[in-house]
Amino acid sequence: MAASIIFDDSLWPLLVSRFEGQVSDEAYEEYLLQGSLYLRRGEPYVSVLDTVRLSLPTVRQRQRQFEWLRQHEQPMRELLLGCAFIITSPLIRLTMSTVFHLMPMPTPYVAVQDMARAVAWATARLREAGHAEAAASILERFHP
Repeated sequence: MAASIIFDDSLWPLLVSRFEGQVSDEAYEEYLLQGSLYLRRGEPYVSVLDTVRLSLPTVRQRQRQFEWLRQHEQPMRELLLGCAFIITSPLIRLTMSTVFHLMPMPTPYVAVQDMARAVAWATARLREAGHAEAAASILERFHP
């Protein structure tokens, strides 16, 4: 399996990020940069991170995630209405719990088993924040 991180913003304000394999530190830096660019749009959004095919992040990647979360805490709090993580690996779930224990997410989040549940949760967050039309549009166009 080729390692990659794929962004899909075709259902914006829903951003889906899919992780495959053991990505390089360079690719992880690109992921963080792209995350910064989405925040710079200045638009509220929800995010789904699909980690089903993710290999355990390196120590360097986990450290960079801490740093990135610290640097972007305020814009995340203001713009990222919620983040749904699709996690099926107990090891990835433990790693995520450890990261968020040390550096809590500045936005609501949930861990679910599949894309349908992730999108349902994310669109509920949009509706709760007053973006019912965007949520309905996503659900109308969403095909897992």
